[in-house]
Amino acid sequence: MKLFKARLADKYSGTNRRAFSSNDLWKNFDAFIYEYPVILSTTHSLRNCAAKNYLFDYVLIDEASQVDIVTGALALSCARNAVIVGDLKQLPNVVPTELSKLTTRIFESFNLNEAYHFANHSLLSSIQTLYKVLPKTLLKEHYRCHPKIIGFCNQKFYNNELIVLTDGQETDKPLLLYKTVKGNHARGTFNQRQIDVIFEEIIPAKADPTKQSLGIISPYRMQAEEIQKVIGTRNIDADTVHKYQGRERDIIILTTVANEVEVSDFVDDPNLINVAVSRAVDKLIIVVAAGSENWKGTNIGDLVRYIQYNNFEVIESKIYSVFDLLYRSYSNKLLEVLKNNKKVSTFASENLMNTVIENVLSLPEFHTLGHVLHQPLRMLIKDPTKLTVDERKYAMNILTHTDFVIFNKLDKMPVLVVEVDGHAYHANNPVQLKRDEMKDAILTKYGIPIIRMKTTGSGEEDRLRELLLKG
Repeated sequence: MKLFKARLADKYSGTNRRAFSSNDLWKNFDAFIYEYPVILSTTHSLRNCAAKNYLFDYVLIDEASQVDIVTGALALSCARNAVIVGDLKQLPNVVPTELSKLTTRIFESFNLNEAYHFANHSLLSSIQTLYKVLPKTLLKEHYRCHPKIIGFCNQKFYNNELIVLTDGQETDKPLLLYKTVKGNHARGTFNQRQIDVIFEEIIPAKADPTKQSLGIISPYRMQAEEIQKVIGTRNIDADTVHKYQGRERDIIILTTVANEVEVSDFVDDPNLINVAVSRAVDKLIIVVAAGSENWKGTNIGDLVRYIQYNNFEVIESKIYSVFDLLYRSYSNKLLEVLKNNKKVSTFASENLMNTVIENVLSLPEFHTLGHVLHQPLRMLIKDPTKLTVDERKYAMNILTHTDFVIFNKLDKMPVLVVEVDGHAYHANNPVQLKRDEMKDAILTKYGIPIIRMKTTGSGEEDRLRELLLKG
């Protein structure tokens, strides 16, 4: 960099640099490119950054594994010579399903070389398929990650060909594994428990975003979006692994989401894991489900065992939910709990919630509070004139009830409504979601607080106690 800056100083010092307007980019491009001989552009826009039919002496295309062959061809059409920079062991460009089907039909209509199959190739893989003999250079020197972090990628994906030029101490602990408690906490591509672990355990104890840059990454868009909702104003980035390619942070937290991982699962894609691990400069923290060390033959399983082999920290999460007992792995424990506690409902989730409420209300500070189950909503409403026609129809229906009402024993006034939301019945049921929203709106109009305890959440007793203390 010093030599480069010195060369620029020799070339331009003592000269009056010409000032260009935006129109000069089209009208006086030769003068402009002489003064500014390096153009930075996307592959989409390069042709629009130069005079018509202009050929650059060299076009360097970076991250070429994420460039599709059409926009790559646009860039190549401006080049006398091209240097393609990329890594086939990192993530390729994502081709949407409909575009993949369309381009595949077009490809199959002609007798074309496989290298031109848009849906199957990035620019990098296309060129490597098309030209069997090309001058190639492996960029072996690695300058980003702590040696132990990139050490996993080097052994797993690069056959130990990388030359690691970062420094590390034997006492460093750059990798850390958090295991959630037993249970199938993931719901499709979303895992609330892992989000709870990140914000309630990892960030407070292991990843201070005020001291180092912090990124949270997930294989799945839904998980990344849910994390973004929790971040608020904190200086934390959250996105998918695909979006993080080419970026880095001092600390990376990888939430794997899945309850179990098998060979060939999307979450275990080797390119995805390679990119995810190598985004971390100083520390990589992985959040996995219990039993991850037994995911034989998988890349995530190998990462877990790499952490264990190097004696890095493995932490069993302390975050749990009363609803964890609903999982099959706790079946005997559930039977024991239900046997030893009052059965108030035909639903195990409501019986567990009743136990939580009784435990909290048994504390001395809540001795004036009681609770009832399945109170009709209309009994909480004294003046229905505040309601819209639809709200009144819903609230006055004899079948509309609250799950639990906590009330003051002295004046029998409601203090808090507690609703138990099963994921399958609530989150994936638009009709029920609309009813939930209406119930919340009705209670808000009458100044009655409500808390929804999702069966995918955690820390129910703490949440209930804190809310009652505030009230």
